[in-house]
Amino acid sequence: MNALHGRVVVLSPHPDDAAFSLGAAIHRAVRSGARVEVLTVLAGDPASGAPAGGWDARAGFRTAGEAARVRRAEDDAACAALGAIPHWLPFSDAQYGRPVPHDEAYDAVAEIVAGADRVLVPGFPLANPDHAWLARLVLSRADLERIGLYVEWPYAYAPLVEGDAPVIPATIEDLVAPEARFTRTTVGLRDGVAKWRAMRRYPSQVRHLGPVATARLLVAEHRLGGEMIGDAGPPTTVRA
Repeated sequence: MNALHGRVVVLSPHPDDAAFSLGAAIHRAVRSGARVEVLTVLAGDPASGAPAGGWDARAGFRTAGEAARVRRAEDDAACAALGAIPHWLPFSDAQYGRPVPHDEAYDAVAEIVAGADRVLVPGFPLANPDHAWLARLVLSRADLERIGLYVEWPYAYAPLVEGDAPVIPATIEDLVAPEARFTRTTVGLRDGVAKWRAMRRYPSQVRHLGPVATARLLVAEHRLGGEMIGDAGPPTTVRA
């Protein structure tokens, strides 16, 4: 089931992951009348004066707080381009070396997603440790009836270009139904254009890829069939 209806919450590990991975599907869902919210779990603390982590420093930020403030502003602009409503939680990602408190993080996520018809979490390839952490955090505790998995771009670029189909990674296969599969979303040209515009709202991150690489990523995604979503489990599956 890849159609998004009602209230949908996309869980994004960092600012930009939701837009890069599902920007077109988000835009299409909003055009069809859905309320789409993007919840970034590892959005950092805007008040932090700690030195910027490795990734943030390479993006030109001096402190963790500066990175959090700028990246939230970028995410706000991108969500506006897609018609989505952003939320941010103040937890730090792996570059800062501090373990995220699991119970506190899950409770904060659960409060925001309460009542959602569909909750989407990272699902392939889960090569980034922050993505894998978030997927396990949610899948190990949530009712899988409303949980969907999404293919993460640009992380999926290499394995998919090399010919591997997206399958459930070993890191979460113990938490989802054996029959879980990814299917392509249905979007239009205007949705793809909206995604491109949203991606350009993240200049601090696009600099890492470069505009040419960003364009190649979108072309490769299109040739490979576009964005993909899968169900985590059957309607009756519930995890403790």
